[in-house]
Formats: sequence, C-alpha cells, structure tokens
Amino acid sequence: MTVLPLRVEVIPGENLVEKLRAYLPAPATVTVTCLPQHGPRAAVDLAVGLAAAGYTAVPHLAARSVADRTELGDHVDRCLDAGITDVFVIGGDAPVAAGPYAWSGALMEEVAELSGGALRMGIAVYPEGHPATAKDDLLATLRSKQDLASWCVTQLCFAPDTIRTFPARLRAEGITLPVWAGIPGPVRISRLLRLAGSIGVGQSLGFLKRSAGGSNSGSVVRQLVTSASYDPAPLVEALDGAGYAGLHLYSFNDLAELADSGLVEPVAPGA
Repeated sequence: MTVLPLRVEVIPGENLVEKLRAYLPAPATVTVTCLPQHGPRAAVDLAVGLAAAGYTAVPHLAARSVADRTELGDHVDRCLDAGITDVFVIGGDAPVAAGPYAWSGALMEEVAELSGGALRMGIAVYPEGHPATAKDDLLATLRSKQDLASWCVTQLCFAPDTIRTFPARLRAEGITLPVWAGIPGPVRISRLLRLAGSIGVGQSLGFLKRSAGGSNSGSVVRQLVTSASYDPAPLVEALDGAGYAGLHLYSFNDLAELADSGLVEPVAPGA
C-alpha cells in the first residue's frame, strides 16, 4: 500500500498543545478547524502556538466569520510572522456573514493580496455533493477558485467506492489541484456522531444509514453497535492508487485513539 503524507485536523480546545505533544509529536502537520462558536481568531491563535512548538500548522479561515479586511490582515500577518505557509479557506457555517465575505472565494482574493501570494490556500471539495448547492454550481464555484488555490481536501466521506473514484472524477471535470482525502480517524463512535454535524460533515453519516440496507451492511452496523471506535482502515485501503496527494485525518481531538491506531508515528518512550 502506498504511504501518503498525513495531516491531522483538530478543534481548538483546552490543553490541546499538551495533548498533541503527548500523542502526535512535532513536526507533524496539524490543521485547525474554525467553528462559528470559536471564530478564526481561535484557529489562528492555536496555529501560531503550534508553529512555535515545532508543528507545521494550517489554520482554517471561515469567510463568513471574518468581520472586515483589517481583521483578516491581522490573521494573515500573524500567520506569516509565525512561519505558517498554508491556510484552509472555507465559507463557514455562520448563519449571517460577520462582514463583507459571504463566500470563500471573496476571502481568498483578499488573502492573496494581503499576503503577496506568500500564503498557499486549500479549499474544500465534496465527494458526495453538498445539501445546499447543486452539482453544477459546486463545479462552477470550484473552477472559479482553482487559480487561487494550491490544494483541496475532501469533505469527510465514509463510502470507500466514492472516495476512491473522486480524484478521477475531478480530473474529468478539469480540476487539477492536488487532492487530500478527508477521512475520520479512529474516533469514538459516540463522539463522531455527536460532532459530525457541528463541523459540517453530518451529510456523510447518511452513508452509514444507507449501508444498513446494503449487502455489506453488517460490518458497518456492527461497528456502530458493538465497537467503541470507528475503524478507518477500509477507507485508507481504498485510497491506494486513487491519485491522492495525502491523507487528511479528522481527529475530533481523539488523539489517544489516533496514537494507538498505527496511522501516525508513535511517540518515543520518555519523549
């Protein structure tokens, strides 16, 4: 099996830097979610702290949560001062835009200008579509952002066949960005179900429900009922030879489970 570069996504939380040091040593690449209740400042604060601790940090910037160009400029300057080279730009789930950036493309144009092109930008792509946007509109929006973006990450997906074929589907549509596969880490099932909707990946949980009626439903249903943690192994296996640039693990901050999974390098005793 091809070994892919790895990024681990975390959610701002208490003592998170200490937990990362215990379970995922620097210089691992860590991306930081920007939720409406936290805002981009919390994501940038954590990313700057991680960079200072030796991690490769990638903060998320949610367009609808940025109040104005001055605030955005502050986020950009802090990232550059910390040696951060990449940010992940999303529209965000805030019901009302806090400022002039109603969608991610508008924020990307400003980031490119404010950083002088020094910040590479990643964007989201959707293997299973988006409940609020038609397929053709998603593709048109993606094409409009492609020239400003350097890479893209799939929204969390539980369907091996869907995730495996997605890079080829993008290429067929003229999207040439490197694609990172977004999959759940070995997170506790209860936490996965509770948090998936709050970070915008609740739609993919529908695959688990649909699987209950399929020929291979047993393994999925048994896992939900009898297992403490979700096993990402079938998804990881499906990525082999599919054309992905790397693996983007949604950890949901369940770092102890991740450390025991074999998906990341173990922490040396006494480290």
